[in-house]
Amino acid sequence: MKEDERIKLPGGRWLGYADYGDPAGHPVLYFHGWPSSRYQAAYLDGKARDRRLRILAPDRPGIGLSDPLPGRRFGDWPQDVADFADALGLGRFELLGISGGGPYTLATCAKLGGRVEKAAMICGAPPLAKKEDRAHMHWAYRSLAGMKSARRHALPAIIPLSRWMIGRGAHKAPMSWMLKSVPPVDREALFTGSGWDMVTRSYLEAIRHGRDGMLADGELYLEPWDFQPEAIRVPMRIWHGMADANLPCEVAKKLAARIPTAEGHWIEGEGHYSIALRYAAAALDWLAGGDGSAAARKQASTIP
Repeated sequence: MKEDERIKLPGGRWLGYADYGDPAGHPVLYFHGWPSSRYQAAYLDGKARDRRLRILAPDRPGIGLSDPLPGRRFGDWPQDVADFADALGLGRFELLGISGGGPYTLATCAKLGGRVEKAAMICGAPPLAKKEDRAHMHWAYRSLAGMKSARRHALPAIIPLSRWMIGRGAHKAPMSWMLKSVPPVDREALFTGSGWDMVTRSYLEAIRHGRDGMLADGELYLEPWDFQPEAIRVPMRIWHGMADANLPCEVAKKLAARIPTAEGHWIEGEGHYSIALRYAAAALDWLAGGDGSAAARKQASTIP
């Protein structure tokens, strides 16, 4: 694996990325969640090798190793994706978006459909610009979403506090207290080594330059989208947990209904973090040419 790569885009900005899985495998571009970075895709390294897939995980502008792009929106990302793929000599490729990577996956499908073979989305973020669509989100996200000025002033204090909490670990206060507010299935996922590392290591890389990149990325989710999901013609599968407290399943279902090619899998009892861990194999199976059902059945009973 190569985790700290960079390429220069035609406009002069640097884009950071990680390269996991089989270096000679079929390319899958992985779009990380929020607040996260390219390191989030590390948990797929072994699974991708087994399926002869190459996972290329770029940092979005202002995140990790990537230079910022002031004033960007979701619809600007596909051009970066096209330039990134060109720089690596990729013609066509597949996509996998996790959580906050969902809208970026959809925007890329809508605008680069001719180059995207398939797209998978797990616990992807639906449109959240309307207050009613945020009603069932986790209280922390809902609070931040409703207070624009407060989150800008609070983040300078939150970032060093979060670093300290992560350093103490999931089982120690105050992190252990906070985790009591997430569904039990997600607590179980986060208390495993793979879940904790997936979330914390990628988060710490996302904030390596401070709050600005993370904040600019996060605020896009609260704005109307600048692309139309109805325009997507790329084959797509969506996995979403019905117990997801971060991004409500009912809103995800509304989004899926707008995508002509989407096949939704709404998984009873799965949360936000648990489904990302348990159903990644199913998504990779489908991207590798299978239907994903065997892997889904196998993963449904255990968290790796």
